[in-house]
Amino acid sequence: MADILDTVSARDLKLFKKDFREIIRIAFGMDKIYGEVHRDFDFYKPKYDRLIKRFDKKYKNLNLKLKRTEEELKLRIFIREKSVVDVFNKVACKIAGLKSVGAKGFGGADVSETAKFSDELGRAKEKLYISYYEAESGSNTIYLEYDKKVKMVEVHYNLKAIRECKSPEFKLIAYYALKEFDKKIDLLTPASKFGFSSLLLHDEMKEWLEEFDEPFTE
Repeated sequence: MADILDTVSARDLKLFKKDFREIIRIAFGMDKIYGEVHRDFDFYKPKYDRLIKRFDKKYKNLNLKLKRTEEELKLRIFIREKSVVDVFNKVACKIAGLKSVGAKGFGGADVSETAKFSDELGRAKEKLYISYYEAESGSNTIYLEYDKKVKMVEVHYNLKAIRECKSPEFKLIAYYALKEFDKKIDLLTPASKFGFSSLLLHDEMKEWLEEFDEPFTE
């Protein structure tokens, strides 16, 4: 089965991978120094806010927001769609390995059960739980939720999964990003000012880089 990212330019996808790797790396670093009440947090926070706005300007179908609690500084990822079903019908259903959907939890109806699958999708209002399975990558999921306040669909991501370029979460985000974007906006230069490499252990850094280091055919 053809996959959704087979329809986008390999060159554009490679660019997005670089941009997104930096955003997620910085999100990890900012959360870490926030949790440690690090003195550098106040220095980096305005730069972080500007970088997020720059990302939103470059990738017009995505929107990044920060959620600040006592325990963490969470980077939230939104898709500019009006419903979770729209995200499914337009993109998520075309990601390879689709297995099931659920209106209230994962595994509500298997894709092979046509009538039940359609009914389950029809019951999805503000939330949608999507499961995937491929022999090579195993089981994966996407959890979507419509946020009435911002009027967009949030992707509740797993940090490890969304860093893996073959995961459904990454494919969903990448496809929406590349539907409409401004190649002239540079994210890598301002992102390089953050550093944060020292916050990762050697094995963590090796894993981080390897997951974004898959070759693409130009």
